[in-house]
Amino acid sequence: MSTGKRLAKRSIVGTKVVVLREDGFYYPGIIQAVKTAEMDPSRGQLFSHTKYAVRSTMETAGHSGRQQLLEYSEVDLIGPGFQSTAGLTLQPGQKVYITFTGREVAGHVTKHRPDVDEVHITLQVSNSVNKIFHIF
Repeated sequence: MSTGKRLAKRSIVGTKVVVLREDGFYYPGIIQAVKTAEMDPSRGQLFSHTKYAVRSTMETAGHSGRQQLLEYSEVDLIGPGFQSTAGLTLQPGQKVYITFTGREVAGHVTKHRPDVDEVHITLQVSNSVNKIFHIF
């Protein structure tokens, strides 16, 4: 019986994950491929760890939706079968999605206080009104 997090014989290609990028923000991505660990035949030891090729879209000021395929190790991925969101600290400006009045709406983090489990988010709830909500 396997003690791993994933069920045997199920491909994780296509799994939605979140990755931390160089600008300090988390971006959604989809696993495109898995590069398994390789064994050094002369020493009988692993010499490379499993890497996951993740395609993610990075929205920047000048470019909307620039896609990149980058490799990450298992500890760098957040999602089913990987790390959880517990213990993360979100940066001001991080784009998030929450359910508000029964609808999924986008917002931006204004402040994250992990010590008291509190996130302050600015939501766009209509075409012209920004509101600040405290999410606990």
